[in-house]
Amino acid sequence: MRLIFLDCTFAYMNKKTTNELRESVLDLRCAPIECVRIGFIGLGVRAKRAVSRMMHIEGCEIVALCDLVQENIEEASAIITEHGAKAPVTFGDADGWRNLCEMQGIDLVYICTDWASHADIAVYAMQNGKHVATEVPAATTVADCWRLVDTAEATRKHCIMLENCCYDEFELCTINMAQQGVFGEIIHCEGSYLHDLRERIATNDNGERKWSNWQVEFMNSHNGNPYPTHGLGPIALAMNIHRGDKMKSIVSVSSRRVGDSDGLNGTMNSSLITTEKGNTILVQHCVALPRPYSRSFLVSGTEGFAQKYPIQHFAFAQDSDNALTGEACEKILEKYRHPYVAEYKERGTELCGRRWIDYAMDCRLIHCLRNGLPLDMNVYDAALWSCLVELTDISANNGGAPVEIPDFTRGR
Repeated sequence: MRLIFLDCTFAYMNKKTTNELRESVLDLRCAPIECVRIGFIGLGVRAKRAVSRMMHIEGCEIVALCDLVQENIEEASAIITEHGAKAPVTFGDADGWRNLCEMQGIDLVYICTDWASHADIAVYAMQNGKHVATEVPAATTVADCWRLVDTAEATRKHCIMLENCCYDEFELCTINMAQQGVFGEIIHCEGSYLHDLRERIATNDNGERKWSNWQVEFMNSHNGNPYPTHGLGPIALAMNIHRGDKMKSIVSVSSRRVGDSDGLNGTMNSSLITTEKGNTILVQHCVALPRPYSRSFLVSGTEGFAQKYPIQHFAFAQDSDNALTGEACEKILEKYRHPYVAEYKERGTELCGRRWIDYAMDCRLIHCLRNGLPLDMNVYDAALWSCLVELTDISANNGGAPVEIPDFTRGR
């Protein structure tokens, strides 16, 4: 079976192999920012939670808000002023996001709009001298992923995708163990987004099916994996993707649709990635079957194994038949406790409950910007993890044909 190549990939590669090749931003460091001034674009549920979190993080202030819904602007503004901060500048018309990106006195644009708009806003923000943090996925096409990379390299601005699952406690512990060589050579990993979202399909007054939000509508229009980054992000970090290995190709297949013809598309998607070093990653997506929430998260190496769902456990080479669970598992988690957990979990839990990982993610972002450090995740990570939205579609729509995965670092 032949490998499918994307024309847009070659177009960008050919352009960059000329004298236009820009300096890498893999370890980008920018001038420290004493107080990070933030502008929010999109003020739905997740954004308002982020606004609330930021009010408890030292060294930042929210100076601007943008949304097409006036009620959202008012609610977010109230969160800010109730904490004694100055009322932000607000933008509420169709060009508001552009005006916010052009506004002086903003260091970071925090994007929480619908998926399809992330790339356009991020590119425009960087072109106007702003760092960018965008909700997942950062883009929905390979071409837009390249635009993010090109713009970040040209402007020397940070562009991070806000993949909060990279900050969950078990994942951080496992990443820490991987970096210390506890698992030996990691050969295979698995990650997923298995989430029963059937309740988000509603019925209108005429008894016709309708979508309750744009997320489910987007998922219905794609046959591959439209939401790959929750499962993939922590695995990519554990496997040193972009830090010693790279993803090479992907094969993706989707099951038949179940229920009536207006149900969710591609009931179950499974995608297998091969890396340059010959390791494998299984990524799955399903939002239309009655099964418990899971991100799978499995790491298998020559010396050890870790799995988070359905129960957390570890197993190691000398005694792999006797997995460590319960109290024994907790001892491993404590022994390899990641510094981020020690620093952010207690306070984050007080403020956000189980969503303390969002607090940790935002704290790390602000810390790195204030201290002129590289971010935990870079634009190449954002592009690579997001490009699977289109690549899985291409493969699944071609009977599971293997598809080349672009090297957004261009070999660097």
